[in-house]
Amino acid sequence: MIRQWLAAGALGVSTIACGARTSSPFRSPIWIPLGAGRNPSSIATGDFDRDGRVDVAVGSERANDVTILLGDGRGGFRVGGSIPAGESPTEIFVGDLDRDGRLDLAIANHGVPTVTVLLGDGRGGFRPAPGSPLTVRSRPHPHTIGGCDVDGDGWLDLIVDSWGENRLTLLRGDGRGGFRTPGEPIDVGRKPYRNLILADLNADGRCDVVTPSYDAGAVTILLGDGRGGFRAGPAVPAGPAPFSVRVGDFNRDRKPDLALENYSGQISDSSEDALTFLLGDGRGGFRLGPRIATGRAPFDVAVGDVDGDGFDDAIVVNGGSRDFTVAFGGPNGLSPTRTTTVPAGRNVVRAAAADFDGDGKADLAAASDEEHGVVVLMAR
Repeated sequence: MIRQWLAAGALGVSTIACGARTSSPFRSPIWIPLGAGRNPSSIATGDFDRDGRVDVAVGSERANDVTILLGDGRGGFRVGGSIPAGESPTEIFVGDLDRDGRLDLAIANHGVPTVTVLLGDGRGGFRPAPGSPLTVRSRPHPHTIGGCDVDGDGWLDLIVDSWGENRLTLLRGDGRGGFRTPGEPIDVGRKPYRNLILADLNADGRCDVVTPSYDAGAVTILLGDGRGGFRAGPAVPAGPAPFSVRVGDFNRDRKPDLALENYSGQISDSSEDALTFLLGDGRGGFRLGPRIATGRAPFDVAVGDVDGDGFDDAIVVNGGSRDFTVAFGGPNGLSPTRTTTVPAGRNVVRAAAADFDGDGKADLAAASDEEHGVVVLMAR
């Protein structure tokens, strides 16, 4: 039940209960190989062929491409084409960048300061936008990308990180798939690493920004003015080494909350490994919730209602222990006593949650960077 605050198995699954939950919300994992040489490092979902079924885009840092997995609406996928996506695609934003009713991709390229824009044909194919890849202001290179109409002109804009400058970079869209480069700087907290979120956090119909401040142990909240400007609120404590952040409604109060996974950056060091929950007040403020135990090396977190109870849940991708920690939402949000561990069977690095079979529950697709494929978990 992920809200927009904007105006599928051979391997059996057993579970290890970390709290009150004792069974997995998912069926057995399904393995989709992408082929040797493809090390998936990013993943996103959308209906790319406009058949009403959810598809998956998987970026490979080693092959420098994006592979499209076309969904059959029952939890199965067939591998479509692979499209060049610039050097080391590390994060994918999905949206209609040229206003033709077809979904497009904007991709942060890790290793070089560029963004690749791919325009969709509505049949699952993509072509580079004019001028793509775009050189952007990002030091040393972008790790993350998000999109939203931040200036109210009806066209999607993009924001990437400039980690080395403690800034973000705003790329204003022209409504035709083009963007003003190298972009405008936005000051944020220390080390805006890994990912950012664009959402309306204070119910004013304008796009706001959330980004982890890795070195500060906090998240930075930037409230948008609807014209492309932002004002920074106070940094919100988020536990040590906040790595990734996602938005959801974990207590069903119609106000956006945040889930962050904390990670030291070293698989051998589990001292910071945790999930942090931040309860939103609907005005752009957040209150620190309980620290929730995870598996080893939590690389990413996805959000969706996996058990169909109306509360969003958080699914942590534990790369070091090859499993997922599921923290279930409830009236008080996420809780340390309502979690389950679900083995992935393979190493996993990034994940996206969406309803692949139309049953109203969130399913999960996770990238495996060492084994060249995608793990799909269908909700029971």
